[in-house]
Amino acid sequence: MKADRSVEIAFAWSMTIMVSASSLILAFAEESRLPSALTPLVALITHFVVDKWKMLRLPVWATNVLGLIAFAAMLFEFVGTDVLTKLFSGAHLLIYMTWVVLLMPKGIRQFWWLLALGVLQVSVASVLTTSGGFGAALVGMLLLMTWTMSVFTLFRARQRMRRSEGAVEDSLAVPSESVVSSNLLVRDGLQLDDREPWMGWRFRWIVLFTFGSSLVVAGVTFAAFPRIWVNESPLAGLQTDSSSGGLGSRIGFKDVVALGAIGKIMESDERALQFEIQKMTDRSPVTPEQFAQAMRMDEIMFRGTALGHYKEGRWTSEWSRGSAIGLNYPVAFNGRPGESDFRVRITQDPPINEFAFVPTPAHNLKMKSDGALTQKHFWYSVRLESSASRRSLQENPLEFEVWCKAAEPWQKEHGPSIAESPSERFAGMVGHLVREGRFGGWESKSAQAWCITPNLERNLPRLCEIANRLCRDENGDLIPPRDRVNKVMAFLNTSGEFKYSHTLTRSDRALDPVEDFLLNTKSGHCEYFASACALLLQAVDVPARIVNGYKGSDLNSVSGRYEVKQKYAHSWNEVFIDERWETIDTTPATAREEIVGRTGQFDWWSDLGRAFDDNWMNLVEKMSLQRQEAIIRPWLDSMKEIWEGVKERGLVASLKMFYTDVILKPGTWVSWRTWMVTFVVLLIPTLLTRVNPITALYRWARGLITSTLPSQRQHKTVIRFYENFQAACAKNGLVFPSHHTARENAEMAVAHFRDKLPQSEDRVLPARIAQSFNSVRFGEQTLPPDAIAAIRRDVSRFTELIAAR
Repeated sequence: MKADRSVEIAFAWSMTIMVSASSLILAFAEESRLPSALTPLVALITHFVVDKWKMLRLPVWATNVLGLIAFAAMLFEFVGTDVLTKLFSGAHLLIYMTWVVLLMPKGIRQFWWLLALGVLQVSVASVLTTSGGFGAALVGMLLLMTWTMSVFTLFRARQRMRRSEGAVEDSLAVPSESVVSSNLLVRDGLQLDDREPWMGWRFRWIVLFTFGSSLVVAGVTFAAFPRIWVNESPLAGLQTDSSSGGLGSRIGFKDVVALGAIGKIMESDERALQFEIQKMTDRSPVTPEQFAQAMRMDEIMFRGTALGHYKEGRWTSEWSRGSAIGLNYPVAFNGRPGESDFRVRITQDPPINEFAFVPTPAHNLKMKSDGALTQKHFWYSVRLESSASRRSLQENPLEFEVWCKAAEPWQKEHGPSIAESPSERFAGMVGHLVREGRFGGWESKSAQAWCITPNLERNLPRLCEIANRLCRDENGDLIPPRDRVNKVMAFLNTSGEFKYSHTLTRSDRALDPVEDFLLNTKSGHCEYFASACALLLQAVDVPARIVNGYKGSDLNSVSGRYEVKQKYAHSWNEVFIDERWETIDTTPATAREEIVGRTGQFDWWSDLGRAFDDNWMNLVEKMSLQRQEAIIRPWLDSMKEIWEGVKERGLVASLKMFYTDVILKPGTWVSWRTWMVTFVVLLIPTLLTRVNPITALYRWARGLITSTLPSQRQHKTVIRFYENFQAACAKNGLVFPSHHTARENAEMAVAHFRDKLPQSEDRVLPARIAQSFNSVRFGEQTLPPDAIAAIRRDVSRFTELIAAR
């Protein structure tokens, strides 16, 4: 039949897609294409070569050899030195075994293996990733598995209804069939109406209803059942992003940074953090442009690390001149709301290192998660002090808010500063006076010690020549510090000699990279501009350092929050002049904006993905017992309040009050109470519709009347005779399988009691009993009285014969 063939085709493609999807989910969780991502290609080839065209039929010994090879490949991965590779070897064994089963001629058993291997792959993937994309894939996989299992049921029924030549042996019984009416076909106990397609809209709606019901049950179970937290396994922290680059490779934000490290993440479109800005007074939203203008920035900047010493292509903040001068202790934030103008809420994406990225100057910081943020004197970098595990810092975002005070009207330059409580400010003032008397300005002393690289003339002689040429007058004397800064900025930024580019080249590898940039290539990204600026100023005795962080932002069109992506990673400078630090940026702004500001064709899709990841993190990954209680409690309280009100006032009075307080006031329609009442009101007619008392009474009365009709009495009589036939066989040692038809049972009875049925007319008794049963049970035929009497005689005769000794 055509319907039979459509079931086979649908099942074959469903299995191919299901196997491919489960392997792709595992590849996504592993963040690696091989070997998991090859499964769709293997599944597609075997679908045609093995299953459809039957060009390849491996013998059992060949599949066993392939299984041994797969196990050997797993062992080869397992003996590696990387512990994470050992963990992945087990996941890859599932992939190899899937390939082996795909190459085999398939029966019911092989299809069960493929389904089980697919479920195992998705289970392993759930351990390897916390991405919201896995959640979306899991929902899609639920729909695909529901469809595949439903079609599998039809496929098994179709297999039982025909004899398949050359098919792989399985546990299915030998099929038989009987036609009992023009439109009704009974095969192996299955009733098929040839007027109704197997995979019609009714079947599809049943699958969709099952899928939707599964989602609802899963959601209610997840929200209502308490979370059980267990100690983390040592293996939980093995999965890192180091191999994938991008977000996990924030190697440019440390105390020691190699030149070019920031450039490695500037090509990534991954998100680093998201934020929103409000006014402290009325909580009204503020755009990044408005905030930058108020803080004397040309664009919003998130400060990370500050580094002052350079040697052999590396920047460091380590001390290298004996004992430290000045203060470098951590300072806690204790600013008051009335002293701040802006509140910046920041969610820093994992993995979290030791630094937090904050706009400066920061007046106060408030943590929303475990740990504390402190600021270092002199460097002004904000560090995270947390007792959280490495696994937690790798996977969970860091949430905090920064309070900032707008720049004073007289202030023309932006620069970092320390945030201190009143007591710390007073102690610092006293200490400052003491240090000023003994050593001079402590900040100036520290800047000279920490932000002027020693031995520059010996290590970078060509750079020093350029600096002296720029910053000395005709008499060979250094021009004022402010003029030196302006000269270096003009040389790098507006002279036209240097070009901003992400493509790095080296002309003379015998030179230091910064000297090669200044003398030869004259092309590079922000790190080279900032490094050249800092070293040129240090060479003429102006303390300067490079700062690594982020500059710029985008608005997520889906979530409505501003985002800072990895491509906005930036290096700029801070110079110490006029007894304070000022922020300068020598990178050509226009060229950088052209490169960094390039947007993709499907940015809206990226925004949607990030918004989904955020919701997955908040609603699933961060779900705790407290958050569950916050979700369920309003429902329980509403139910209790409604019930108490009904008991106190009565049902009629409660309905009148609900009509007055809710129905007539549209503003109250969206509330927990309204939802609960609406649910109950809709539930009652639904139950009455499903269990209609009048309909139930009518059906009972009709059944009582029809049971007295001759046809119904005859129907029950024939069925009772057939049941007596089955009972007699069971009493004498023959129990029929539940899935057999009456005709199959008759054949088994003749074969089993052959010795007790010597006469040929006796051997046809079971067949006559089965034929009468099928005619009445399925064909809805009415037998004459003499036929009923004949059935009674046949059953009695057969019972006597098989009971005889």
